[in-house]
Amino acid sequence: MNVYDAINRPSIKEGILRSLRNLSDAVRKNIENHPYLFDFADEVKKARLDVAENYDYWIDKAVRTLEEKGVQVHQARNADEARKIAGEIVGEGKTVVKAKSMVSEEIHLREYLEKLGNEVWETDLGELIVQLAGDKPMHMVIPALHYSEEEVGRILQKIGVKGKNAEEMARGVRKFMRKKFLEADVGISGCNAFSAETGRIFLIENEGNIRLSTSLPETYIALISIDKILPSDELALKSVLVQSAFFGTFPPAYININEKATEQIMHAILIDNGRKNTPYREQLSCVKCGRCQLECPVFQLAGNIWGGDVYGGPMGMGWSAVTGEMVELCFLSTLCGKCMEVCPMSIDMPGIIRSLRKRILEQDIRQQ
Repeated sequence: MNVYDAINRPSIKEGILRSLRNLSDAVRKNIENHPYLFDFADEVKKARLDVAENYDYWIDKAVRTLEEKGVQVHQARNADEARKIAGEIVGEGKTVVKAKSMVSEEIHLREYLEKLGNEVWETDLGELIVQLAGDKPMHMVIPALHYSEEEVGRILQKIGVKGKNAEEMARGVRKFMRKKFLEADVGISGCNAFSAETGRIFLIENEGNIRLSTSLPETYIALISIDKILPSDELALKSVLVQSAFFGTFPPAYININEKATEQIMHAILIDNGRKNTPYREQLSCVKCGRCQLECPVFQLAGNIWGGDVYGGPMGMGWSAVTGEMVELCFLSTLCGKCMEVCPMSIDMPGIIRSLRKRILEQDIRQQ
């Protein structure tokens, strides 16, 4: 699907506007009732950018802390290295359960592991729907918002799940996934925030699937992009609270704080993939709440199709550039500034998009 097809698909706009209506009032109430969240956001932004100024130091500290806890640590300079490391850990012919993770989407991990002959299941309901549909997540936090209940019903029939309504379908998926959790050889998660102080991995969720993915299998792999490294537990907790509140759910339904469990084989893959040397350092303070996406008038028309291979919307222009993809669709931005207005980290996304436009034009001129 290209951006023009997306504009002509009403379900995308309807799903995004429905989510915006449902969540915008919740965000307003969150920040009115808890004004300290702005202070949390300022602290987290400063800490993330300070860490980004000296990634080598903080990565070394993270490695030492994790290894002291018995975690096997790997470092990946790019997506290809990250995939290969994970593939060597998993092997072939395994059953893998994976929590929702944008960095796993970034490195296309599920597809790679499947090519090795593994059975890989997304455990987040929205991500599972997208997986079965052969689609890409439409939003950072709400991946299947562009599907109607009827469409979801047809998609879930691929795994034998039937139901007259959303509640029945969710119950069927829960039963299906319980079996996969119990059979799984390997569990994989991303990381919403990482504490270099203790080696703890902070994850937020609303379904309870992440704790099953990371605790039941004998082997657990945590994918930690280096922008998630923070100096302390306190800052890591503040980061996930800001992410949750500015998306619209506060407090989060579940906060998982993961460490290596007894008798569990745990691997941590620290992933750079362009973050260490990016000229768009401000983007690294993004907590990926997805608020800018819902508010963006272009995203409201085309969803995540307006973006790069993985990341879409205003923040997607910056994240795509960080990870090495220059997205010419940045010229479709209206530069209205709504994204920066609602961003808890006050990231100058219009400024980043202007910079990208300049670089793309300069590149085109050099190639003429």
